[in-house]
Amino acid sequence: MNPMVGIVGGLFAVLLLFAIIAVLLYPGPIIHLDEGAVDGDTLFLNYKGSFDNGTVFDSSEGRQPLEVVLGEHKVVKGFEKALYGLKKGDTKTFRIPPEEAYPYNPDLVIAFNKTDVVDSLGSVPEIGEEIMVSNGLEWIQGVVVEITETAIVVDFNPPVAGYHLTFEITVVDHHKGSGGGHH
Repeated sequence: MNPMVGIVGGLFAVLLLFAIIAVLLYPGPIIHLDEGAVDGDTLFLNYKGSFDNGTVFDSSEGRQPLEVVLGEHKVVKGFEKALYGLKKGDTKTFRIPPEEAYPYNPDLVIAFNKTDVVDSLGSVPEIGEEIMVSNGLEWIQGVVVEITETAIVVDFNPPVAGYHLTFEITVVDHHKGSGGGHH
């Protein structure tokens, strides 16, 4: 046998062995399938929120997109739940029941001594008027809902409390975070 054929054959066998090892150890580029937003991801959203009658109560129009980090619970439960699985460019319309947004709380309807309120404001407020009240720590906005001989009743629920809310959103950016959590 020609020694050259033996050397070339031996080199071929070694190269083939290295190729097999390389394929086993490095199966190729890792392909990341974008399965959408998960806990820890940050979404930047343009949105419009409306009541069932079509009245818009909030919108990002003319402002920076809303930034939401999934899993931090800094937006209402129903809104955050609707964002999982979305990615840049996605649009979605969804409706949130009051219990997953702003449930109406009757404990936030408070009667104040009429004389104290009038002395503080300098006049008698009207029903439907928004007034600011201090609890000693912060100022809280409420709406006058009733006036009697002795009391002024103020509702401190947010204006959207107790309503179904519909949101139309567009994901303008999606940054991957720690990811992989539960929702």
